[in-house]
Amino acid sequence: MPDDLHQALKERAKRNRRSLNQEAIAELAAFGELPADPSAIAILAKERMQIAGKEIDTLRKKMPRFLAAEEIDAAKTYGRR
Repeated sequence: MPDDLHQALKERAKRNRRSLNQEAIAELAAFGELPADPSAIAILAKERMQIAGKEIDTLRKKMPRFLAAEEIDAAKTYGRR
């Protein structure tokens, strides 16, 4: 696996609170039917991560501001009382 792809997958796994193996499986499962060539799988995974990054950037631009830690905590516990 190319180093840059490995690093990107490792960072996604950390953000998603998954092991590297779990993240790889989730990424592969998202493709449905996979090509037989492993290098083609790596290219598809890299392209998918780039698309996801662009989608995230688009969503961030729509946000008026970042949420404070207290707001995030309140959202997590909302309705649990």
